[in-house]
Parts: sequence; C-alpha cells; structure tokens
Amino acid sequence: MNYTPLKSAKLTLVIDYIFCGLLGVIMIFAYPVFDWFFGFRGNGDLLCMTVLVAFYICCVPAWTALISIIKLMKNIMAEEVFTENTVFLIRLLSWCCAAVSFVCFVAGFIYMPLWFVTLGAAFMMLILRVLKSVIAKATEIKNENELTI
Repeated sequence: MNYTPLKSAKLTLVIDYIFCGLLGVIMIFAYPVFDWFFGFRGNGDLLCMTVLVAFYICCVPAWTALISIIKLMKNIMAEEVFTENTVFLIRLLSWCCAAVSFVCFVAGFIYMPLWFVTLGAAFMMLILRVLKSVIAKATEIKNENELTI
C-alpha cells in the first residue's frame, strides 16, 4: 500500500468521525459508569460528581477540537495547508488542550489522578503551539513568495 498524504488525511478524517461518535456515546453513559465506578470503590458522591462535572466541562473543548480537526483535514485534502485558517485551527486546538488542562488541574485537587490528564493536555498544548508557530512562519513565507515576481 502506497502512502500518500491524501490517504492519511482521509484516514484521519474517518478516525475523527469515529471519535465524534464515541464521545457522543460516552457523554450519554458517563453518569451511570462514573456512579458505578466511584460507588464500587466506596469513594462517595463528591468524587463522582467532581469527575463527572470535569468530564462534561471538558466535552466542550473536546467537541471543538474534533470539529477543528475535521476542518483541518478537509483543508489538507483541498491542498490549502499554509493558510491563515490552518494557523487559526491549530491555535484553537492548542487552546482546547489548555482548557482541558485547566479544568483537570482544578478538579485534581479533589481527585488527584486528574493531574495526569493535566500534564498530558498541557504537553499536547505545548506541541501544538510549536506546530502552530512553524505553520504560521511557513504561511508567512508562502505569502511573501506569492507577492514576489
């Protein structure tokens, strides 16, 4: 099988749609699963509600990120990579990671394992910020080259 950027973008788009479906299902069944898990562990309602509220708050940036990835993949398939829109979408993805990191950091004071999610989301934000800077610079160079005769 030959690798092509178009095939990769299509595969990423399919995976993104699958994640959209999974997130929707998880949102529906989050309460009974969390209630069962924390009730089974005997940790009580405070932990369950903390994690549940943090989860539902994090769903907003998660949906935003998934939709941004869909738009980004469609831009790539249309060969519109080095554009201001791409830079905006990557910046938006990094802010989604920052939002999840912040929510999990705060909730981590009640349920400490969420601090691992905080670190992961913060690290992903850092990677995306670097990528955004690279794409922004490449976009700037592309725009300058288009103006050169």
